[in-house]
Amino acid sequence: MTAAPAHPDASTIVTASIVSTGECDKVRECVASLTAQDFAGTLQVALVVNGVRDGSDDVVRERFPNATIVVNATKRGFSENHNAGIAAAPPADFALVLNPDVALAPSCVRELVAAMRRHPRAGLMGPLLRFPSGEAQPSARRFPRLAGTLVRRTPLRALFGERLRRSGHFLPEPTDDREVDWLLGACLFARAAAWRRIGGFDPGYRPLYVEDIDVSWRMWSAGWEVWQTPSAEAFHEHQAATDKVFFDRRTAWHLRGMLRFVRKHPRILVSSARPAAPAV
Repeated sequence: MTAAPAHPDASTIVTASIVSTGECDKVRECVASLTAQDFAGTLQVALVVNGVRDGSDDVVRERFPNATIVVNATKRGFSENHNAGIAAAPPADFALVLNPDVALAPSCVRELVAAMRRHPRAGLMGPLLRFPSGEAQPSARRFPRLAGTLVRRTPLRALFGERLRRSGHFLPEPTDDREVDWLLGACLFARAAAWRRIGGFDPGYRPLYVEDIDVSWRMWSAGWEVWQTPSAEAFHEHQAATDKVFFDRRTAWHLRGMLRFVRKHPRILVSSARPAAPAV
């Protein structure tokens, strides 16, 4: 009698990287969504406890006893933390960067892996993010133009907000797999080979903001692609903190990140088109 063929995901390993800075309750919900995944491969978790011991490590170990736990004595930035978590975990085929305020639909990981197989040059893949209400979140975007960035991240947004929504910077809800310029870092699925090739996130973006634009730009520059698939869904309690105040430290962090991005990639000053990989 011929044995049934193994499921194509059976040998696939995915590392989910989560950072907790005093966010134990959110980590609990995020990890619960990971344990509910309909995925035939191996799903392992790396948790970075970012300077605040709040029991997040116990919550993760309860669900994933073999989880990789990295404990920072002091707080570090988003990029540095996820780089450390992914590097500390056992080798995997894919890495899933997750905010603790993200909950995955049960088929999310399976569908992200399937989308990566459909698009073998994809270095990054994003799910369709939704607000808790179910409304689609504009998580796939075009690379920024300098003028648009100044408007979005200063009080000028109060005057030009509606024009921004119509500008094409925020892509509409997808109906099929599509190439995109960049994806919000709240939920990013990375091919391990591509992640290693570009060196992961740039830790110079600290404490956070713009590292997701930068990692997508470098993926395109290295000859990889960035895609979004609506077949995978996740729910994100997006705070949009910088949109709710006139000016605060988060606004300053974002502007500082954009200045770093422009220094690294000055071509953005004259063109926001995707960078092309160098000819070989």
